[in-house]
Amino acid sequence: MKKNSKGFVLVETLVVTAFVAAVFSVIYINFYPLVGEYERRDFYDDLDSKYGAYWMKVFIQRGNFEFSSVSSAIQGEGQPGYYYGDANDFCGHFPDGSNDKNFCFVMAERLHVDHVIITRYRLDDSDGTTANFKLNVMNDTSVSESFRSYIEYLPDFIVASLNTARYRVLVEFKRPTGNSEDEEPYYTYSNMEVIR
Repeated sequence: MKKNSKGFVLVETLVVTAFVAAVFSVIYINFYPLVGEYERRDFYDDLDSKYGAYWMKVFIQRGNFEFSSVSSAIQGEGQPGYYYGDANDFCGHFPDGSNDKNFCFVMAERLHVDHVIITRYRLDDSDGTTANFKLNVMNDTSVSESFRSYIEYLPDFIVASLNTARYRVLVEFKRPTGNSEDEEPYYTYSNMEVIR
C-alpha cells in the first residue's frame, strides 16, 4: 500500500522557506548598517584627510602660532568653546612675513583645506565646567551640515589622551572631483589631537 506524503512535503517546504527567510532577514538587518558605516568612513578619516589634519596639527604646535585668540574662543567666558575659521584665517595666526605663514598657505592650498575647528580634547560636557562643543556646533549654521554630521559621528573622547593632549583639531577638506570646474567638489573630514 502506497502512503500519501503530499501534505508532509508541503509542510516541510513551508518550514524550510520560513527558516531561509528568517536567516536572510537576520543577515540583512546586520549587514545593512555596515553599508552605511562603510559609506560614511569613505569620507571620514581617510588617509589623505589624516595627512592633512596632521599638517594642521603641526602648524598649531609651532611656537610662533598665535594661540591666544584661539584659546580665548575655546575657553573664554561666553564663547562657543571652539575656534572655527577657513584656511586663510587659520594661517593668519602666524606673524606676517614668517616662513611658517607662507608654508601654511601653501600646504592648506595643496591639501584642499576648507575649514578648521580647534576645540578641547574632550568633546562632551560631562564635567560641567566647559561649554558643550557638540551642542554648540550643531546649532552653528556657519558650520556646514556635512561637517556637523561628521562631528556628530565622532566619539566624545572622554578617556584622557595618552600624549597629554589638551586640544583637538578637526579639518574639512574640499576635494576636486576632476579637471573640470563644472564638477561639484566633495568634502572629506578628519581630526587629530593637538599637544599644546
